[in-house]
Amino acid sequence: MNRVLRTHGQPGRIAGELGQEILAGTLRPGHQLPPEPALLARMGVSRTTLREAIKILAAKGMVSARPRVGTIVRPSADWSLLDPEVLDWLFRGGDLEGALAELFDMRRMIEAEAAAAAAQMASPAQIAAMQAAYAAMEAAPSEAAALDADVAFHGAIIRASGNRFLAALAGVSETALRATVKLSVRRPGGLPYSLPQHAAVLEAIAARDPAGARTAMESLILNAQSDAVAQARASRLPAGPRPPEGRTRT
Repeated sequence: MNRVLRTHGQPGRIAGELGQEILAGTLRPGHQLPPEPALLARMGVSRTTLREAIKILAAKGMVSARPRVGTIVRPSADWSLLDPEVLDWLFRGGDLEGALAELFDMRRMIEAEAAAAAAQMASPAQIAAMQAAYAAMEAAPSEAAALDADVAFHGAIIRASGNRFLAALAGVSETALRATVKLSVRRPGGLPYSLPQHAAVLEAIAARDPAGARTAMESLILNAQSDAVAQARASRLPAGPRPPEGRTRT
């Protein structure tokens, strides 16, 4: 599984700016980053801050330092794409619609089959966990609470599949879900709109209807994809200004 490294402060912001340029293709795999003096002048930060930012990118598989060569952008296959911060950089600076298409494809591959399997294998306690998560979505007082309940709902389905290896992918699906739901719930009424679709999945699983559960989950994810793409086209996530060295955002 990809390593997740949470970053904060000025080095994290500089890493994010460079990471977005890598993900957008401005800095290409196999190519060197600009020389350190050029980056220092452009970023307006200290050498220590810049080097810490490079370490962050290296930990996420995006660059590597080579003696007498410099800092090289690594192949995209090495990037920790499921790191939540890398996903955020991709959404802000890369091919947003392409990334969404791939993420939702992955979710369909995992979750539609997990729903079908859960309809056959889920225990009463596991179905109760899905019902509790659905009820929490209905009663959620905020978008954050609704997202947590949504993640719990989908995770409960994957874990109820009866397949240990599929259940091990619950964390992967959670990362994709959290990243994509941020777009769909940003639309007014986004989550309430999807509640009937979640209910259809739950009802099919509780009715022990594998085909119905698969179809309902596919429909849920396809509709979420359409919603997220429409939102992405309407308002791309802003990169945001970078504060001067020594100042932090609140």
